[in-house]
Amino acid sequence: MNLINKLFNKPKVDCPRCLGKGNVDWDDIKRLGQELKWLPGECAYCNATGKVTSEMLSKISVDNMYLTTDITQDERQKLINNDSDALERAAYYEMEVNGFIKQVEYLYFNANLNLGTIVEFYLINKTELEISPSEKEKFIDYIERIIEHKKTKYN
Repeated sequence: MNLINKLFNKPKVDCPRCLGKGNVDWDDIKRLGQELKWLPGECAYCNATGKVTSEMLSKISVDNMYLTTDITQDERQKLINNDSDALERAAYYEMEVNGFIKQVEYLYFNANLNLGTIVEFYLINKTELEISPSEKEKFIDYIERIIEHKKTKYN
């Protein structure tokens, strides 16, 4: 390594989110308590490299729910830099997701609605053009995961 690289490259460590693999799997998701909030795929914490700087570790929590591959690189950088607007969007996103999970749990466990009725409730204003069959299937799978997670958590 030349002198310039030594001066400007910060030492890197294995990413604590993906454990250096570059992608997040179900074991990582479970370890970080994000079972209903993330899906397996490229690691957004290390940008799929498997390595992060120690500075990154001090800037943003490894289990930050909003830091996913669904946000833009610009938004990612703002979040890492503690931009107040990005932090507000992150807090709002977390509140929305947690609220949705609680709603599904309530509809299933308290209001005794079945899976099909819950899906219809959320998709009532959507036309076939607005949601594809594959998107609908993913949505159904997600609601099933919410229900199963709650069942296994409290049984």
